[in-house]
Amino acid sequence: MLLMLSENIPLDSKHAKTAPPSSDENVNIRVNRAQIDQLRRLGALDEAQAEAGRRAGGMDVLVPARLVARFQEEHAARTAEIDSLARRLHTAGLTTPARLFLSAGRPLNFFGSQMLLLVQPASRLLFREQDPTGRFYRLLEDRENVDRLLRRLDELEADTRDRGHLKEKSGVTGRISNKQEG
Repeated sequence: MLLMLSENIPLDSKHAKTAPPSSDENVNIRVNRAQIDQLRRLGALDEAQAEAGRRAGGMDVLVPARLVARFQEEHAARTAEIDSLARRLHTAGLTTPARLFLSAGRPLNFFGSQMLLLVQPASRLLFREQDPTGRFYRLLEDRENVDRLLRRLDELEADTRDRGHLKEKSGVTGRISNKQEG
């Protein structure tokens, strides 16, 4: 993998989305320390490159455009799953219990994901095609996803609070008045 210290093109930039990437096209992206560690674990960077990037606080990396496109697709799918789960929890009125459970169980997230994987065969018998355990075990496996879910729950709660305040200010309370004109 080549390292470049030229112009930065972040993963969410327009450049990466403008045209379908060819198999030999490369994109220069800026990665932070956490992403450097991920690239190191994947074998994309050797230890010397990773250490230099950590000391610098980040680095520019030239990667195949097809990998950037695949990452964007996976990220969009994961974000949609997190948003769907957060909306379902919020609609059911389980925002606070979910937040407490996820926060308290944070050290056990990976263990919980493995337990879901263990019960997946039985869950498939019960739910057939609508089996949720496969999606949920992947979400719980990564702590960043749990943090994203918590942030999304907070956003939904804040939106609900804001809408409640707007209704109070406009005088709409949801009650029907029984006043008679006379």
